[in-house]
Amino acid sequence: MFASLLILLILPVVDLARTRGSQFRPLMRFINWVFFVNFGILFWIGSQHPEQPYVIIGQISTAIYFSYFLLFVPAIGIIENTLMDLSLSKVNSAKTSKS
Repeated sequence: MFASLLILLILPVVDLARTRGSQFRPLMRFINWVFFVNFGILFWIGSQHPEQPYVIIGQISTAIYFSYFLLFVPAIGIIENTLMDLSLSKVNSAKTSKS
């Protein structure tokens, strides 16, 4: 349980995207909604008795929670940076070919 709070401290380090706001980041918006739904599932699972279907759901939701910070956020930052670089290189090549 302590790790779920400590993992929040690494978020500024693992967020590799150049754009910090989610207004221009559609992939990050989708993953944020997945995170919110998963967070709600974890709240619900915490109120249930430790019986068989709830234990498996809790383990899967916990894995998704930690994957969000360790896998999804850095991967989406790299993907968005790459797409931005490709877009800017096309714009720059179009400008140089016109002049």
